[in-house]
Amino acid sequence: LGGPSVSGMPECHPEFDYLHIGELGDATDQLIARLDESVTSPPQQVRFETTTRLPLSDFPLPAYGLSTLDRYFIGSVQFSSGCPYRCEFCDIPALYGRQPRLKSPEQVTAELDAMMSRPHPLAIYFVDDNFIGNRKAARELLTHLIAWQKQRGYPVLFACEATLNLAKQSEILELMREANFHNVFVGIE
Repeated sequence: LGGPSVSGMPECHPEFDYLHIGELGDATDQLIARLDESVTSPPQQVRFETTTRLPLSDFPLPAYGLSTLDRYFIGSVQFSSGCPYRCEFCDIPALYGRQPRLKSPEQVTAELDAMMSRPHPLAIYFVDDNFIGNRKAARELLTHLIAWQKQRGYPVLFACEATLNLAKQSEILELMREANFHNVFVGIE
């Protein structure tokens, strides 16, 4: 078992044989190697903790062919991980770092092309911790998303999460409108 709740409070999950703490990285390789050795339950819980995070640019294209995307209301794509801010209510910087790691705009549009090459949902949610955590990179991605949408006749709506300071970023807001972003989830302290 892994994910933010496990990473933040592993002691709350004593019933699982294996815990993956942190993001994909060296712990993932250790977990896979352990399961390759044996699929039987260990005598006590084993925890694997990521010490080295993988660059997002190293992630392969998702295997969209293994899923039935058209059965979902919304698909998901990740552009960045981490957030530079220290909002009181948020655990993201502690879990994933304050220096956002990024995929290239070309990698994101390649993922969108792979998703669109088969039956797909009508909306895509950018699952980034904070879409504007790196504003310069967000602007660059948005220009690519605008071109991607225009070339394909605006096939999908986009949505994302961002900090409230997005409201003061008129240039980014305009680019988001042009790229067909319709929803933004904002955490408010």
